[in-house]
Amino acid sequence: MGDQMLDADLAATQNPYTPPAQLADIAGRRGDLHPLILAHPGCYPQLREWISQVNPNAGRYPVAVAGAPLPAPRRGRVGCFLIGCGGLALVALAFVVVLVLGAALSSPSGGSPQGPTADEVEPQDSLAAFNAEREKYYELAAQLEGNPVAPLVTQTMAFERLENSIADPNITTAYAAELTQKAQEARQELEQRIADAAARRTNASGSVTEGIVDEAGAGFIDIGWDADTACATSEREGRVTVGCVSEDPIAVHIAPEAQLPGDMGMRIVVLHELTHLYQRADSDSHPDGPSAAVQLIDQGYFQGSSEAMADCYALTYMNQRTLTFENRTMGYGYVCGDEERRVIREWAAQVHAPMP
Repeated sequence: MGDQMLDADLAATQNPYTPPAQLADIAGRRGDLHPLILAHPGCYPQLREWISQVNPNAGRYPVAVAGAPLPAPRRGRVGCFLIGCGGLALVALAFVVVLVLGAALSSPSGGSPQGPTADEVEPQDSLAAFNAEREKYYELAAQLEGNPVAPLVTQTMAFERLENSIADPNITTAYAAELTQKAQEARQELEQRIADAAARRTNASGSVTEGIVDEAGAGFIDIGWDADTACATSEREGRVTVGCVSEDPIAVHIAPEAQLPGDMGMRIVVLHELTHLYQRADSDSHPDGPSAAVQLIDQGYFQGSSEAMADCYALTYMNQRTLTFENRTMGYGYVCGDEERRVIREWAAQVHAPMP
């Protein structure tokens, strides 16, 4: 029976889903498992502090993982006795350690703090840490106010899901800690994207296309001249794909400028692809209903096509009435009229997309 209980406790400390309350119970009975409990993701701050008080050396011991070899002894007969002389001696030693620590924990005159109870397992520390991360996240997100791809950069919907989850009044400590970790990762990723944008907005290539992209997204949109590898092959006979976008990383992929029909052709391609990023950001801003772009398409504008809408944005931006340049026709062959250009300008203002 004693061996079965020992194995059950050991298995529980090696199971990442063991509830914090159970870890607290094991900690009060099993001083020899304190190192494993300290390494467990459900070990909450109060329990960690209590273990450090009653067993200061617990954090110094190597943690043995099931199925992994124990570390070799450093020197002398003590190391051999502990590890190298057979499992029976090791179990006996563990039993002695449990008795000694158990007596120390239960002694009313020993001055040691009592073990934590299940009632003390609260997620308040994780909630406070989450709120701190949330404050930092929104401070960073405020730097993108008015940027047309802000929802894609900040990943607003994903962060709002974290907020909704941690607001659960019955949340466990372990889950609150997990959500806090994800909030920290979101904040760190946003910090990195802001740093990358600051370095990117200088138009390092000096090209026409990168200049348009950097101006449009203030450096938060990248550009690659790699449409042949990054984009899908066109299924339309006689047509070649010269541009596409990716959302993560947020980037425009186009053909090399030399392969595009002159200055106007380059600009039309880039502006068309940027429109798709604006459309996606618009969609992310309306998680509970159709975006403004979708509503326009559903109303019959742009022949009911998001691609024709992207062409119309590019034509309106450049004040052009044709998609043919240097005897090559770009886009999807539809040239929008004055009414649709008016609608495009209104939509661009709504989503903060640049428009001369």
